[in-house]
Amino acid sequence: MRDPAALFARVPVNRTLGFTLVSCGEGQAVLTMPVREEYLQENGYLQGGLVSAVADTAAAYALLPGLPEGRGMTGVEFKVNFLRPTLPNRGDLTARAKVVRQGRTIGVCQVDVEQEGRAVAVATFTYLFFDRPPRQPA
Repeated sequence: MRDPAALFARVPVNRTLGFTLVSCGEGQAVLTMPVREEYLQENGYLQGGLVSAVADTAAAYALLPGLPEGRGMTGVEFKVNFLRPTLPNRGDLTARAKVVRQGRTIGVCQVDVEQEGRAVAVATFTYLFFDRPPRQPA
């Protein structure tokens, strides 16, 4: 069984965006993300793609523990509804992902993103599962 926390720590974008894996397992994952000044768009709100990024990462780590060894996954579709602006002076974002269905080839997750306990986005992500080729010696 792969170690989701160790994998998470090795992913460069997770470090770059300041993601923290709070919990992961049993079809759920919780991540946090700081809202930094350099992540804001022209109106002073967090840029929507970054809200999507933390939600996507939470969804992936909700599915990962249920993925058998030798299998990989990639996102094939997502939809995000932004419910209210995310502001820099209101604390970190929290993304809570829950697996809706995890089959042999497709997985679907629902993600709620909040700031200060208030919903800022709700998203649905679909992933395709596939066999990973064996690693070749270097």
